[in-house]
Amino acid sequence: MSYREILQAELERIGLSAPQEIQERLAGYSDELERWNRTVNLTALRGVDLVRRLIVEPIWVGQQLQMSGVLADVGSGNGSPGIPIGLTRPFSGVHLIEARARRAAFLRHMKMRLGLTEVSVHKSRLEDTNALGPLDWITFQAVAATRELLAALRPLASQTTRVVWITSRQEPPVPADEHLTVPGSGAEVWTFHVDHS
Repeated sequence: MSYREILQAELERIGLSAPQEIQERLAGYSDELERWNRTVNLTALRGVDLVRRLIVEPIWVGQQLQMSGVLADVGSGNGSPGIPIGLTRPFSGVHLIEARARRAAFLRHMKMRLGLTEVSVHKSRLEDTNALGPLDWITFQAVAATRELLAALRPLASQTTRVVWITSRQEPPVPADEHLTVPGSGAEVWTFHVDHS
């Protein structure tokens, strides 16, 4: 099966739809993930698992939370969840933050290849990231939600910024505002507001 066919089947399985043009871009993203993965360690996932975890589940999260405005994806690495959410939700700006040079190069490549005009790639560590302006959302996955990480988000977050952590059956270190379980998956989604006290 092609990534285009896998994507269509996975969207249907979880009860989502996306315009054909968006599906083509997401399938192209899948193809490029696999191609770049031969030389840059982006993900261990392949085929259905890649599409489900890195594309369809983030799209479901974005829809459930009705995400819009300006997004920062921390430790963006392979581009998920920032790219899939950015392609399927009405964002005016998407910031992909990645410290590793080869992964940042992949993100810049995807920005050009997919025509992501609203996306900015920042090759920097979180603590070195310059002010990005007011953020509505901050996402991260495949990263532990430690108290230290949440504290490091303070300079980027306002009182209204919502932090979204996508993980696999881990409990958050601080009380969450909201908890979702992605249907038919081991993925858990926790949302927080950053404590500014």
